[in-house]
Amino acid sequence: MVNVFFALTEEFNSDGVIALLASGQAVVFYRVALMSKDGDWVLKETESACRRVLSVLARHGARYRPGAPLDPRWLAGGWSSHFEFFDDRERRIRCDFVSRPPRIPAADLETMFSAARGEGRLRVVDPERLVLLKQTQRAKDYPVIGELARLLPPQSERELTTDPDRILELAMEPGGDSARESVRLARLGKSREEVVAALAGEVDRLQRADRARMQRYERAAQGYLAEFRATVPIEAPLEEAHAVAVRLAERSLPTTLEGGAS
Repeated sequence: MVNVFFALTEEFNSDGVIALLASGQAVVFYRVALMSKDGDWVLKETESACRRVLSVLARHGARYRPGAPLDPRWLAGGWSSHFEFFDDRERRIRCDFVSRPPRIPAADLETMFSAARGEGRLRVVDPERLVLLKQTQRAKDYPVIGELARLLPPQSERELTTDPDRILELAMEPGGDSARESVRLARLGKSREEVVAALAGEVDRLQRADRARMQRYERAAQGYLAEFRATVPIEAPLEEAHAVAVRLAERSLPTTLEGGAS
């Protein structure tokens, strides 16, 4: 069976790599999960990349969902754009795009594209950066991180895994010094319970940080999203809806948040 999100990635990249498959479908690519209901991509922050994606989505009959317009001005501020369409099997296909993914330094974005995995036009975020993308407020993402970390070299796995047993094992290998409290405790020979507690505290801090980040965007977008739902013609051709979303965003959605996007 053809994976529609893999196929869309190949369409987006038909004239050169502009989009990397990320999040749940990237986890599927690495065979850590069997399925994911949505598609997420990291997009190059250019007008031509945005035009290319909009063109592909329009051919599939996509419609905007509430979110920022697919435009470099808002993508550069960490905003995301959302679309959906129904495929030939009447499945709802949801597609989300960012160009400044959370927890990835801006200086690392070009490296992110050069380090991408996959072949040909199917390009996927590499496992190490995918782990960073999965450090969300959702508890279900952290077991996935533990499995993704197994794809990494031992030192990188030690710094990113959420599996306490792997921390206990990897901490004792040469070069095991780490700033992670869980690894430090393991190297000191502390109990598994203490390592687990330290790891739980780390996960909680990551979840709270992501929740605070999302809340900043939600507060900044409240007025815009209310107007979006009332104004953007959902059933109109995508090009028309995009033009309306851009005009609305120019009026009521800041391109960047005070204090930055992180």
